Order: sequence, then structure tokens, then C-alpha cells
Amino acid sequence: QVLLKSSVARTITVDGSVVQPGLYPVTGELSLLQTIAMARGTATGANPRRVVVFRTIGGQRMAASFDLKSIRKGEMADPAIYPDDIVVVDGSNLSA
Repeated sequence: QVLLKSSVARTITVDGSVVQPGLYPVTGELSLLQTIAMARGTATGANPRRVVVFRTIGGQRMAASFDLKSIRKGEMADPAIYPDDIVVVDGSNLSA
């Protein structure tokens, strides 16, 4: 039971312009595209060229920006997503 409880506690946060933002459990290796798919894809008005992944490394919060269109075309690698990461899909400039 303790093992099950600790594995369920491993989550990622998906926020911004996705269909279903929220906390999702991480049970194994996960890529950025898989993470977006778990959140039911990008929402209407999303900017798939601006997806930011926040990660805490050594107590410091880091951010990296990715372009989903380039990843889908194979022009950019599909980065790994780890427990406690926060993935934010930017909205379009029209909503700003």
C-alpha cells in the first residue's frame, strides 16, 4: 500500500490552453506530446508554438520553451517530462 500511495503522489501539472488542465499521475516515462494528449490536447485559441515546461533543479526553478508543431514534424526532439514538472500551453495573442 505504501508503494502505491507514493507512486500516485508523483504528478505533473498541465495548465494553460489545454482542453482538460489539471494534475496527472506519472507512472513511467512520459514525453511532452504524451502529456498534452493526457490533457486532451490543446484548446481552441492555444499557441502550440509556445509551450513552457517549468522544472525545479537543485532548488532553482528553470523554464524551457518548446514548439509542439516542430516536435510533431520531427524537427525538434520530444522532451521527457518528469514528476513535479509544470507544463503550460500559451494562449493566442488575441486573448492577451
